[in-house]
Amino acid sequence: MSIKVGIFFGGPSREREISFAGGRTVYDNLDKELFEAIPIFVDSFRRWYLLDWHYLYRGTVRDFFPPIDLAPKSAHGFQVYQESLGPLDELSLEAMGRRVGRRIRRHELPELIDVAFLALHGEYGEDGQLQKELEYAGIPYTGSGVRASEIGMDKALQKELMANLGFAAPAIRVITKGDFDGSRVTEHFAVCEREIGWPMVVRPARQGSSIGVSILAQSDGLEAFERSVNAAFFREVLPVSEYEARDAYERLEYVRQLSDLRDGIAFPLDARRGDHELTLYTPDELFDYLEAAVAAPGQDPLIVFTGHQSEERVIVESFIDGKEFSCIVVRTPEGQAVALPPTEIVKPSNELFDYRSKYMPGRSRKVTPIELPTDRIQAIRAECERLFTELGFQVYARIDGFHTPGGGIYLNDPNTTSGMMPSSFFFHQAAEIGLNPSQFLTFIIRTSLRERGMQWGGPGAMEVADELGHQLDAALDAQRAAVTTKERIAVLLGGTSFERHISVESGRNVYEKLSSSEGYRPVPVFLTAAPGRPADWQLYQLPINLLLKDNADDIRDKVAKPTEHSVVADIRLACASITARFADPDVVFQPRPLTWQELPALADGVFIALHGRPGEDGQVQAKLEPLGLYYNGSGIASSRITIDKYATLHTLADAGLLVTQQWLATAAEFAAGPEAFFDAVEARFGYPLIAKPVDDGCSSAVKLIKSRPELLAYCHLTFQPAGMDTARCRQQMKLAAKDEWPIGKDTILFEKAITAAGADKFLEITGGMLTHRGVDGNRRYEVFEPSETLAGGEVLSLEEKFLAGEGQNLTPARLATDDYSYDYVAGQVRADLERAARAVGIEGYCRIDAFVRVFADGRVETIPIEINSLPGMTPATAIFHQAALAGYQPAEFIDRILQYGKSRRDTAPAAPTPPAAAPQPAPVPAAVTVSAATTPQATEVVFTDAAPEETSPAPALSAPYQPPRPAYDAPPDRSPLPRREGLLNSTIALFKSSYFWKNAGAALVFLLLCFLVLRVGLNWYTSHGKSTELPNFVGMMRTDAEDLGDKMGLKIEFEKGPFDPNRPAGEVVLQHPKAGSGVKKNRSIFLTILNDEAPLIRLPSLVGNYDYTNYSDRIAAIGHIKSRIREQVYDPKQEENSILYLYDGERKVTDADLRAGYEVKQGSTLDFVVTVRQTGEVEVPDIRCQQFGVVEFQLDASNLLVGTIHGDVANRAEAYVVRTEPAGGKMVPVGSKFDIYLSDALPDGCE
Repeated sequence: MSIKVGIFFGGPSREREISFAGGRTVYDNLDKELFEAIPIFVDSFRRWYLLDWHYLYRGTVRDFFPPIDLAPKSAHGFQVYQESLGPLDELSLEAMGRRVGRRIRRHELPELIDVAFLALHGEYGEDGQLQKELEYAGIPYTGSGVRASEIGMDKALQKELMANLGFAAPAIRVITKGDFDGSRVTEHFAVCEREIGWPMVVRPARQGSSIGVSILAQSDGLEAFERSVNAAFFREVLPVSEYEARDAYERLEYVRQLSDLRDGIAFPLDARRGDHELTLYTPDELFDYLEAAVAAPGQDPLIVFTGHQSEERVIVESFIDGKEFSCIVVRTPEGQAVALPPTEIVKPSNELFDYRSKYMPGRSRKVTPIELPTDRIQAIRAECERLFTELGFQVYARIDGFHTPGGGIYLNDPNTTSGMMPSSFFFHQAAEIGLNPSQFLTFIIRTSLRERGMQWGGPGAMEVADELGHQLDAALDAQRAAVTTKERIAVLLGGTSFERHISVESGRNVYEKLSSSEGYRPVPVFLTAAPGRPADWQLYQLPINLLLKDNADDIRDKVAKPTEHSVVADIRLACASITARFADPDVVFQPRPLTWQELPALADGVFIALHGRPGEDGQVQAKLEPLGLYYNGSGIASSRITIDKYATLHTLADAGLLVTQQWLATAAEFAAGPEAFFDAVEARFGYPLIAKPVDDGCSSAVKLIKSRPELLAYCHLTFQPAGMDTARCRQQMKLAAKDEWPIGKDTILFEKAITAAGADKFLEITGGMLTHRGVDGNRRYEVFEPSETLAGGEVLSLEEKFLAGEGQNLTPARLATDDYSYDYVAGQVRADLERAARAVGIEGYCRIDAFVRVFADGRVETIPIEINSLPGMTPATAIFHQAALAGYQPAEFIDRILQYGKSRRDTAPAAPTPPAAAPQPAPVPAAVTVSAATTPQATEVVFTDAAPEETSPAPALSAPYQPPRPAYDAPPDRSPLPRREGLLNSTIALFKSSYFWKNAGAALVFLLLCFLVLRVGLNWYTSHGKSTELPNFVGMMRTDAEDLGDKMGLKIEFEKGPFDPNRPAGEVVLQHPKAGSGVKKNRSIFLTILNDEAPLIRLPSLVGNYDYTNYSDRIAAIGHIKSRIREQVYDPKQEENSILYLYDGERKVTDADLRAGYEVKQGSTLDFVVTVRQTGEVEVPDIRCQQFGVVEFQLDASNLLVGTIHGDVANRAEAYVVRTEPAGGKMVPVGSKFDIYLSDALPDGCE
């Protein structure tokens, strides 16, 4: 039996998003052969919820909690946390919880889980509070105990204890809340300047290591000191004039920054202006408050904002100049504390290692082990091990610190819970001893069980932990002994493109999902290029320690010069028992060069996790197909189209889809005259416009250009002309120091910015899909519910698309309007996305980014902007949210992708083999395609602020797409040229001849007769040209529309539209021409009616969805499926309203059927059989004086549950029942618990 692991994540702290992402990582990576993962979400008010699993794959907590329909509406697209709903009563909180799972309480835990895995950060996670509650419930948990957690959370207490224990410490001053007002600010500044010196660091005492931290230089002065201390107290003083000076965009950005949970104050917050104070709960309230403040200039010039999530103490300490490091310390099975290789965090001087640097691939550089002499590395390890022991930490801890140039070691931030993102130190350093994330989590759980048994000391608690430990040991032994045949998958990652770091994150995520599955054995393979030769690809099989490096460039450097540090060798020796017990038997530690021809011996198939070129352009696919290896995604021909954004939109336009206007401009055109070039761009598009590379990643240098200076900066950064000011251009484009730019391109793709164009609703979406091969061999598309993408800035950034906690994706998108249902609009959008996928030949899966317009008359326009044939597969990407809503867990989704690739290979026709004796023709040179470009017209242009909006529904393209041309020239025509004199004489003779004039006259008479016949015929056919006003058919049923059309002499043509379960089939929803148009008799009128064929909806499985209320809400959301309870069955062992099975008509459907993929028609009604725990009252049986062994089996039929059995007896079966609580004979609700007290001796009064 699997051990049930309850994963606690979320919580009230400012680090809840990284906790949410870490909880998802643990959920995905727990070994499915050993554990059953139970996701337990902790809300902002410390309530626990058994979360429906599909919510784990949303991008942020705000994407599902509070539920979108319960969250306050925002005029500016802000999302909020639960605190923004204001004070709520218990009933409201219970109702909110039922939308995402079900509320659970402490006494229920022993029935739900065996052990708790703590992935919480900060308050209620690292401060010992949750640990206390779990101890009360008798549940073993991971990590350190209560006292060590309290120390690890409070940095002020840490500093004091560490100084007393002889650890080096910087100068420090603690400022308390309420002691930093008025003259006290100046006094604190003077003391800090005198006793601490410059530079100095300001940080909150009880926050994460990257929350609320500032570094101050001497030049910053008193004003910056006051601002930084206020920020650490989560307080801000705003001059109203400063806000007033901002433009509209900058005002919204200020509100967004102040609302941010990590970098701002967050909600609720108190706003005080003079004597007036007000509590604000949402960003919209804050924005309105500030706008009103600007409109009332006569009042106090300052506004003070104070967050309700504030701090009691702030630490000011001296800045330590040295190498920053982080070190994981673990407890070995032998009980020794061993520090893993400390990792150096490489960053510019005085720069903070902030949230994005920690968790966004490519944003920072981490070196393991730290680049120091061996003796200094060992000294760091010794100090970390000593601190781990002295502070009483258990299982593991993450200890941060600095090593100074003089050899000083300062440990400044011990953490009892580490970040658990795939690229975090937690997994990064464990890989150095050969453990992948799944194996390291198993080690953490086993060590925690051992520690809890020793820590608690009580016989009952020790028994629980020890029993679970022995159970896990037996399961590990059985797993090692079992012989399994798994499909070998090479996960290909890295590459040379702008998005190579995202590729590593995608590949790592796919590797981890497959490694914890039961059917696959993944092998990581890194693709890079030789220096200076981007087309010279090189392949390497990666060991796990290189796979978990922070970014692609780190991996590239390591495979180029593989080495093993002597410190790492020592650590592996110290951790040999861990590696032997938990790692793969054939674990490797060095990269191995590979050739393409060696891949079939290593793998049965390949998962291509590359982005951009190579990978999405068909080149890798062309390497794999001759080797007989199946792969994910589209084939060669389709990939060659979708990598090119210009060719993609032309292909979609040819298929009748609406696309935006484009111009593929070349570097040569820019070099010919920059000013004329800029004039041409402005004449075509006006401002704003979109600029992007034609063949790079979906967020690579995609910018909204609003002015000529921005246009100039974009072109200069891309084309790199001589004499350009790179720094100024980067500043103009608002690029951070770490932001890369794809230089060396010879084209820029300009596009007309897509706008609402009068639509009632206008939004950006991203839609994923999966393809299946039917029994007839035909390809079927399963288009997921699209997600609405909300950009924090002007264009979605890499962080918003791929970094956990950054992006805002609402799934499903808010497509409904006041007049048209979600199903109506989404049905048309999904149909358009499928048309786009079919047009370019998508296979396997893809993601399509598009804009959607919904008009008042019911028209729905979907405007694709690009198609990603190998979309990002990072844990936070939207395609996993959409797949989860369709019932696919990530591992299952990846499995379906691979299975399609395998079926494509297996069903592909074999290439005919030519006869051996047949002579071979000489090879013909292959055609080389060249990019088509449109040259700006050499006409005078007039600068405009904005280009006119395109109103025609036809695709607006700047020039017809030119097919590829051969690179070689056609053979020249060598026939003799005609003589000019002969041609002139022949022409004169022709015009003089009577033959020419007779034929010209006859042709003229014939054309005149044709015109007269045609005009008479048309007048007769259209009732002599009389027009009538066309009525409004929308809303009519098909038969009524046909009758009206017959009466008016019109031809009615019907076409089927989407299915809407809330409206009758056959209802007219669109017409062409529009109502009120003038038409003549016999005119064809085209009407779109609602389809009578309901699409099939795949029902989600019951795993994590057993609650009837949650499940019925979910299937109603994904397919308007109605639910009703057919029968209630008493079952005291399960929660109230747990689903046992369901009926589709008269067919019984079990969870096994749902897991296999069961589909019902949209709008169906399903009947459920659910459990009930209390159906009345029952009498507690009177069992006093009886032996427990005699009555034990009778109790199963009592409709009650046996609670705790008390009494230290020699043999429980022969012991006597002394009493029960409640007492025998008392009436209690069905399903209640009662405790039993036993004794070896017969109680008094018993015979």
